[in-house]
Amino acid sequence: MADDNTIELSAPAAADDGNNNNRKNNGKRRLSKRERKNLKKQKMTSSTAAITNTAVVASTSAEEKHEAQATLPQSSAKNAQPTLEEYHANYIPAPPVKIAQETSDSKSLGKWFPKASVIKSSVSYGNDYLAKLEKEKRKLQKNNSNCDESAAAIKEPKASLVLFYQYVNPTWSNAKVDSFLTYLTNIAQTHRTNIGGRIRVSTEGINATVSAASRNNNDDDDVVDAEFEAAQTLRHFTKDLQNFDPEAFADTDFKYIDGLTADRHFKELKLLPVKELVFYGIREGDCATANNIDAVGESGSSTKKKKEVKGGVHLEAKEYHEMLKRNDAVVIDVRNHYEAAIGRFDGQMASEKSDEEAAGGGGATYIDPKMRKSTDFTSWLAEEETKQKLEGKTVMMFCTGGIRCERASAYLNSQIGNKVKGVYQLKGGIERYLKEFPEGGFWRGKNFVFDKREAISAGNINGDGGVIRKDASSSSGKKDEEKMLEWGAECAKCKKPWDRYIGKRKCYTCGVPVLVCDSCMSQSSSMKKKKKGAAEDVESIRCPLCVAEGVTVPAEDVEWTDNGVRGRLRTSSFSEGGGEDSDKKAPADGTAKQTESKAAKSVLKWGGGHAKKKRDQRSWSRRPCQFGADCVRKDCFFYHPERESKSKKET
Repeated sequence: MADDNTIELSAPAAADDGNNNNRKNNGKRRLSKRERKNLKKQKMTSSTAAITNTAVVASTSAEEKHEAQATLPQSSAKNAQPTLEEYHANYIPAPPVKIAQETSDSKSLGKWFPKASVIKSSVSYGNDYLAKLEKEKRKLQKNNSNCDESAAAIKEPKASLVLFYQYVNPTWSNAKVDSFLTYLTNIAQTHRTNIGGRIRVSTEGINATVSAASRNNNDDDDVVDAEFEAAQTLRHFTKDLQNFDPEAFADTDFKYIDGLTADRHFKELKLLPVKELVFYGIREGDCATANNIDAVGESGSSTKKKKEVKGGVHLEAKEYHEMLKRNDAVVIDVRNHYEAAIGRFDGQMASEKSDEEAAGGGGATYIDPKMRKSTDFTSWLAEEETKQKLEGKTVMMFCTGGIRCERASAYLNSQIGNKVKGVYQLKGGIERYLKEFPEGGFWRGKNFVFDKREAISAGNINGDGGVIRKDASSSSGKKDEEKMLEWGAECAKCKKPWDRYIGKRKCYTCGVPVLVCDSCMSQSSSMKKKKKGAAEDVESIRCPLCVAEGVTVPAEDVEWTDNGVRGRLRTSSFSEGGGEDSDKKAPADGTAKQTESKAAKSVLKWGGGHAKKKRDQRSWSRRPCQFGADCVRKDCFFYHPERESKSKKET
């Protein structure tokens, strides 16, 4: 069969052709530019006609299609939720780890993840592809009277997500961790190639966000339901995990989110070996509490103390919702402040109560520790003001998916557990709560998530991620805008209400994400094009925490150790005299000796520094190498025009 740019010739025609350069041994010749253009038009016309015919056939043979779908899983019905048995139909177990091949695809993703594995997904859908499908749908609906059938003729791919974590007891050995990583690599490379996401693995267990997308290369598209295919892949993947260690994953809370647009799928799967699933700087022994146990020996009964980790009591969403109504409770947001700025649990404080209760606030009091990162939790809990707020209260905790509450609640129990009425945490986090209360319950605002959805809210499980549309609004009314301003959800530059983290803007004094509206982002981009450095006021914006605390020292001017928890002063930023001051550690309150400059208590470093390395390499690749043709490095980062011209000649 001929390819797109060649056409088959008969033997006489080939003999009459005098141009030997255009003749090939297999009887094909290259098409001219005009012929290729005409051929492309013919293909587009035939493709549109085929889709239109499919829509007509779909409308005229509805009964036959209904009979055919009767044999499909119940997921093809719009309002039917497939059972686990239906998802596990046709399940093929992943190969056991004993015969899995060792992978040599590990690569460094910065100093935090020196031995990560990155496996590309076999499917990936961008915004351009989905916009093209939407355009074709509108075109068919405009040209055909049967709008629904015409739109259904174009199969739209779908994606699903599963969020879960699992602490294991007893902890895994290093050999088992290596075996597990090999097992996951084998699954992604050869067995379930349409998955993506991020998986952190340590001796403590696993913390994962995994996506799956339907494939778009099936000839039987009218038989395969895209949403069911993506959802089924993830159910099969979690079944693979249970096969690896049935005891560890027996009670794992897998949170599935199905029916998402295909651009919510990760284009690659990253396997990240780590020392701690969530970096608090808290090991299991640091949050263990001593309990009295009776032990009987030869000399009779005796009492001794045994230390064990005691986390918060897990509450289902409905139980947590009821406890939020209690006036003797406090609810601690274990997330970072930039997450709390766009959404939180404070609806209970303004719920419908009597005038006397409403005047007193009513419901659990919301507390934001105002952390830049999880490692700030221990220092916040050690403050005397914090202990006074929590003493004698019923302590409730929540986070995005539940994992951050595990260590935080256990640490709180070990420190002040005897001074509070009890410690409770939301099972499954905000994700589970919003699924149980689709209208929001006591939740207000958006839930910041660490996947392609960006942020979700009540009634919006697909999230805000992606391109900002012209008709999209960051809020839904004046009342919401006032609430956003009260939380600090505003553009860091123009101060208008805004609740989307776009453009990867970071606070230049502590590194956390900052809110910058689309208008200010556009102005920044246009200024950069006109004059280099003109957008300095936008690039050097600070987060609300740094503004409130008076932090002015850029994060780049502080050497941070221990994952950004402790800092070492640099002469140029903190003192005028230099000398010994440059080697002294920063004071706990962030102030610098001999000057009024103040550094943040902690800074957020993204990805262990590999992103900066990539940016440097891109900038170097645009600079001509000073050695020119005499450069002996084959992997030189700098630009070599002579090598580029040589490679073009070879191709």
